[in-house]
Amino acid sequence: MNLPEFSIKRPVTMLMVYIILILLGVLSLLQLPVELYPNISFGEISIIIEVRGGIPPTEVEELVTKLVEEAVGTVSHLEELMSISKEGESTVVLSFAPGTNMNFAALETREKFARVKNKLPKEIEKPVIAQFKRSDVPIMIVAATSLKRSTEEIRKIIDEKAKEALKRITGVADVEVAGGRERKILIELDQRRLAAYSLPVERVISIVGQSNLNLLTGDIERQKDKYLIRAMGLFQSVDEIKNLPVNTLPDGSTVRLKDVATVLDSYLEPTGYARMNIRPVVSLYVQKESTANTILVARNIEKEVKRLREVLPKE
Repeated sequence: MNLPEFSIKRPVTMLMVYIILILLGVLSLLQLPVELYPNISFGEISIIIEVRGGIPPTEVEELVTKLVEEAVGTVSHLEELMSISKEGESTVVLSFAPGTNMNFAALETREKFARVKNKLPKEIEKPVIAQFKRSDVPIMIVAATSLKRSTEEIRKIIDEKAKEALKRITGVADVEVAGGRERKILIELDQRRLAAYSLPVERVISIVGQSNLNLLTGDIERQKDKYLIRAMGLFQSVDEIKNLPVNTLPDGSTVRLKDVATVLDSYLEPTGYARMNIRPVVSLYVQKESTANTILVARNIEKEVKRLREVLPKE
């Protein structure tokens, strides 16, 4: 019995087969992820290095950028190498040939960079090796504003209450905050006072860095568990920084940081601005996981934003 003959003699069986196929198709359609962009790479890898101390672009290029260029310039399938050196920051962008496996390219770039990492100045921050993809584009931007609060106050509230709440949503990969200046503790040294106490600048910087640590010093083992022992040395207030001993005079008196410097509770210099209808705001850029459904994640974000409106200050 061939297929046409079986279909005519068994109409109910064939109807059930088609219904099953239709149901499978509907279920597959409902489970199909919705993407705004294909999950492809731009074929570029960026190495971003920030340098403390406000080093000018010429020294950044000489001490950082050139070393990085020489190290990663021999990576396989590299087509173009571009670098940008500016005050306190070095950026090296590697462009690869189409069809290059970017995972292996990123791995080889890290291996090449690791060879010169120890040769870079001690003032550098932790280097960032980033591979930008289409899926890294934010699927939603949430803006927070106030008629009475400054953008710095809004940012503090957003960092403490809204950012982590949005990151806990299933399917959200990362949340970046823009707008409003970040808090910083500014220590302005007085050269005349340092000279009067015969105190080098490097010694003050070293003491401040060594006094602001949180280190694991050991552990106490028991039968079923163990206790970790940590040296808690992080500063808790500006007054603790001001009263930090930096030197001892021959007569036994102590020189404190406030005697040779001015300690200010200030903000970082703005590197970007967020605006909505000309008004300054604090924006949250929400990125989703590459395999998550865009529509479902966006709906969950909207639900969380409605909940946050009831929790956050009204003004």
